[in-house]
Amino acid sequence: MFLLLLLVACTNQAPTDCPECPTSPAQAAVATGGSTALASWEADLLAPAIEELRLGLQTWGDQPFGVCEGKRDCDTYLGDKPGLLKPGSFFVRSELKAPSVGEGWKASFSVECTSTDARGNTSEQNHDKTYDIKYTGKERAYRLQPLWKIQSPHPGGARSCDYSLTPIRPDGEAGEAWTGHYETPAP
Repeated sequence: MFLLLLLVACTNQAPTDCPECPTSPAQAAVATGGSTALASWEADLLAPAIEELRLGLQTWGDQPFGVCEGKRDCDTYLGDKPGLLKPGSFFVRSELKAPSVGEGWKASFSVECTSTDARGNTSEQNHDKTYDIKYTGKERAYRLQPLWKIQSPHPGGARSCDYSLTPIRPDGEAGEAWTGHYETPAP
């Protein structure tokens, strides 16, 4: 009886005027004793979108995440663990595919480098940055380039770097990170 009165009282008020009022169809169904179960035809229509949401952010294409040789363009894709880099300019990049539904997808890039100079002294450099990722269509990826610039040899000495890119759902839940490693020689 109380729920019926609440529903009647809320029908003539804006949601901001009635904090107890249901704000979504699912809440309204619960408030009125209805069901939120999907009919089979509804489930069939929504199944591909739900599967896409569950997959979340995905790497995409033949150069999904890793090191590229070049300054601005990916002249040669070297992969996520290219080992010791020859002299030149490089960068880390990624191509990601976001689900076509929902907003708030993110990817968090992190790199940790240890350099050893000619005297044997070591230093560390860490960098973290989070990017907003958007759906770009069925046949296009969201490109993050450059995530990190690399100069080989590194002026600070021999360098060893681990890097990762972590997908983050709109609810803030982090997925399994994609990881990589590279090294640069001393000058």
